[in-house]
Amino acid sequence: MPKNYRPGLDVVRLAALLPVLCYHYCIEAARFGFAVPTAFIGRGMADWVELGLAWFFLLSGAALCLQWQGRFALRPYLMGRAAATYPAFWLGFGALFLYGEVLHGNNAEIPRWRVVFSLFGVDGYLSPVTVTFYKIGEWFLGVILILYLVFPLLLWCMESAARRRVLAVCMAALALLWPLVCPAPWEAGHTVLGRLPAFALGVWFGTLLKKDRLPPKYLLAGLAVFPLLWVPAVPRLAVLLVLAAVLFWVVYLAGQRLPAALCPALRRLAGWCYGVYLVHHVLLTLVYLPLVQRLALPLAAMFPVYLVISFVLAAALMAISAPISKVIKKIA
Repeated sequence: MPKNYRPGLDVVRLAALLPVLCYHYCIEAARFGFAVPTAFIGRGMADWVELGLAWFFLLSGAALCLQWQGRFALRPYLMGRAAATYPAFWLGFGALFLYGEVLHGNNAEIPRWRVVFSLFGVDGYLSPVTVTFYKIGEWFLGVILILYLVFPLLLWCMESAARRRVLAVCMAALALLWPLVCPAPWEAGHTVLGRLPAFALGVWFGTLLKKDRLPPKYLLAGLAVFPLLWVPAVPRLAVLLVLAAVLFWVVYLAGQRLPAALCPALRRLAGWCYGVYLVHHVLLTLVYLPLVQRLALPLAAMFPVYLVISFVLAAALMAISAPISKVIKKIA
């Protein structure tokens, strides 16, 4: 295991993934006509998913800060992000594009030049406002790729207390105002500006982790915002971000107490999470639920099987794309 391995971060990574998989499983099953309890597709479940998404962006900012603070160099950073993100996405997208558009002539009315959106990984992000060949990655891939470009500025802000204070004020204002003014057809939580506060807060968390420090105790006061979830005038996205920030540390500290013997398996599972994000929805809607429906299998009992298959496919995708990632890193 790496000397400075932090199992708590990988526990957060897996904890962020679970609600997304569960929600997609339930909501897509309901669309297929399965009887799904309202609790699994209602407001409470959506809030759990939002906590997981907030953890994802908090974790991304924190992990990048841990890796690059004090040693940042633009070219290695950009190439490293490209190596970590694009190969698995390109392989997954390429396989689906080859099958659907090339072999079966799907979406013939879409100009082929629009595949450039997919090459850059922003097809899912742009799909609400323009026609794309969106297949996998959803909105979050485009959002995180753009946030990667903002990261150097956020890291620079961490270098002085004055910059941190200005950034904190700007991010607080953005978290409160953007959900109110976000233009249709965008959803605030599916945009770069909607996720920037969580990502920036994660970068600050990374500065604390770098020094092996915990956040100020007053962060716990963030739990007091919980009743605001029932106040329509307060942006729900902002309230859930505050709650997610507090619970991030709870989950992280719990993960840090895991026995060392479990860490290798934990690290391997967490390393496949990105692949799971890419493959799980396509697997679910095109293959898995149709099969469950055709064979009349019990929906609840098949969810653990779905998790296992998602991780197996993700492991294969990450392994196949690994050589491409190595080539990109060598170029850096």
